[in-house]
Amino acid sequence: MPKLVVDVSGYQASTETYFKNLKANGIDSAMVKLTESTTYVNPNAGNQIANAYQVFGTVGAYHFFHGNGLAEAKYFLAWVKKYGLDKSTVLAIDVEAQDLPANTTPQVNIFLKYLKSQGYPNVITYGSGSWFKYGRINRVALVDQRIWVAAYGVNQPGIDNANAWQYTDNFKGLHVDASYDFDGSLSGTLTNPITQTQPSYYQATTLGLYEVIVPQVNVYKKLKFDKTNKSDISYAKGSRVWASAVKVGKITHLKLKYANGYITSNSAYVKRIRLSGGDQK
Repeated sequence: MPKLVVDVSGYQASTETYFKNLKANGIDSAMVKLTESTTYVNPNAGNQIANAYQVFGTVGAYHFFHGNGLAEAKYFLAWVKKYGLDKSTVLAIDVEAQDLPANTTPQVNIFLKYLKSQGYPNVITYGSGSWFKYGRINRVALVDQRIWVAAYGVNQPGIDNANAWQYTDNFKGLHVDASYDFDGSLSGTLTNPITQTQPSYYQATTLGLYEVIVPQVNVYKKLKFDKTNKSDISYAKGSRVWASAVKVGKITHLKLKYANGYITSNSAYVKRIRLSGGDQK
């Protein structure tokens, strides 16, 4: 089951109580905005790092990138060290600023290479799904291909084998971003950073009973999962539905039996309890 990770900046609180409330709502870890460009440091970062670590036992840091790979990497890492974050810490580069060039990958690589050369191997690149999809960030060319994809209002990140997916900017109405961490790349629990887990989709077309294993799964009116087709219905964790798998290109979605619509068949989001014949699968 994916872990849930929030990312916080100067806009969020920094108290231990704040992070305890997030944990009570299902959050497993936090990424803290540390720096931006070569002049800004988050004034809340110190307390956010200390209290997130106290509550979750793990914390990561990220840098908001403006395109000067080496200078920004050095600035970021200097603050990483000042806050006592060790070399096992997950460090993310946030690539979304509108002043970045059309192809920002070369400078992102300079940033990542510097961190890795200084002994910080757990790096990850954050960006919008559209930036990865259309090549503004070329994942194949990245020196480390672990990615953290932002995509809201959809049922999956839309980028194959994403390591983490920021799926909301308002987790449970608490005004904080939240992400699914599929393999530990974001929460720092990755056991083998070289191996990337392939998504697994249920294939059987036979009617089966499925249980939601993430906080929420959206229902879509048509087989194309986008904002236009998103239904008002969603299923919370623990909900069970009867559905059958239908092929959509190379993957499948689940057609609901007792509601007009479809949900994902990705086993990271739903678990099949049994088929209609009663077999456990």
